[in-house]
Amino acid sequence: MSLFSLTGLLPAALVTLIALISAFLFVRDTSANDNHEFASIDGLRGFLALFVFLHHSAYWFNYSHVNSWVGTSSTLYHNFGQTSISLFFMLSGFLFTHKLLESRTKEIDWLKLFCSRFLRLTPLYVAVVAIMLSIIAVRSGFVQFDTTVDLRNDIFSWLFFTIPGHPDINQFSNTHLLVSGVIWTLPYEWYFYLCLPALGLLLGVKSKTNPTIWLIISIACIISFSRWRLDSTLLWGFVGGGFAAFVARTPWLRELHQGRGINWILLAGLIVSYTVFDNGTFYTRLIILSVCMCFIACGANLFGLLDNRAARALSTVSYGVYLTHGLVLYVLFTFVLDTQIGESLSVLQHWLLMFLCTPVIIGLASLSWYWIEWPAIKSTSKLTHFLRSLHSSTATHNANLVASPQEKSHD
Repeated sequence: MSLFSLTGLLPAALVTLIALISAFLFVRDTSANDNHEFASIDGLRGFLALFVFLHHSAYWFNYSHVNSWVGTSSTLYHNFGQTSISLFFMLSGFLFTHKLLESRTKEIDWLKLFCSRFLRLTPLYVAVVAIMLSIIAVRSGFVQFDTTVDLRNDIFSWLFFTIPGHPDINQFSNTHLLVSGVIWTLPYEWYFYLCLPALGLLLGVKSKTNPTIWLIISIACIISFSRWRLDSTLLWGFVGGGFAAFVARTPWLRELHQGRGINWILLAGLIVSYTVFDNGTFYTRLIILSVCMCFIACGANLFGLLDNRAARALSTVSYGVYLTHGLVLYVLFTFVLDTQIGESLSVLQHWLLMFLCTPVIIGLASLSWYWIEWPAIKSTSKLTHFLRSLHSSTATHNANLVASPQEKSHD
């Protein structure tokens, strides 16, 4: 494999370097990820989002040349997408299983947890959908091709994280390509979150309030799995992350994953996972990645690569990188470049454009962090308090309504 080809190592390394420098310069406050017990876990997230961008950069080269959404034969660039998503799921599985294990001695507030998830994922996602709708309106010449009912239902599906599906909006072909299709992972995340109360019951979690309503929702979610149209195989990624959480909290298992050579073992495992395995070896790769996650959870930092300031900065804006890179690529190849220019781009010219896009994506993600994501995250306690007070006032009102007829009867 040539170093400077469409699927070369050199352009991927350069994009990563540019992204780290950009994040270091743009993200001045990394307090959200500083002094974290699992700093390396958080640091990994930024690289995974960037790898998904590299994965889609190859797709966009092919799309601009042959008008077909296809990848490459490169195992590395294929796994920049597939393996990175598996690790994303493992990160979620690890962090929330660890939270549940902590809650066996420390009460968990389910309402606050779901408020935090809602405010973490929804505001930026809604902003991205709004930009998508604007692009569709422009590309459609501000003409409505769908019926009002169909248009409303399609937008509704997208606003609900495409859990009901990701239909083409206003008959705009391949609507999902506006964001390079990354939204397919979000229903998996929500499904996992909604299963947490049931998992908490199995683990003996202590709840701050009566967990009955959350258990009902969780069990209903599990029972209705077929309606989510998810690939059950991919849910094993969350299980792998959960296993790493058990390892990290079990002293003798944690000791087994510590030592002088852990970074070399971690590096070898990641190289094998990204360069050797394809779709036909999913479970073998999953086992290796689960072991890698155990090493990271127990302190491995890949020789300082995962917990330095630049990595923490990139991790801070990782959700923005993940959601917005597709929009940037779409605008570049659709509005900035015309079809003829896109078709005539050489591999070198394509990568030069990707180098230029990288700081734009990091800059856009940084703005979304400061203006949308971080303010929303800081509002978690306020939203939790508001919903709890609303529930209390409603319950009081209903109690008064029940008591009022009884008082009249006594009179």
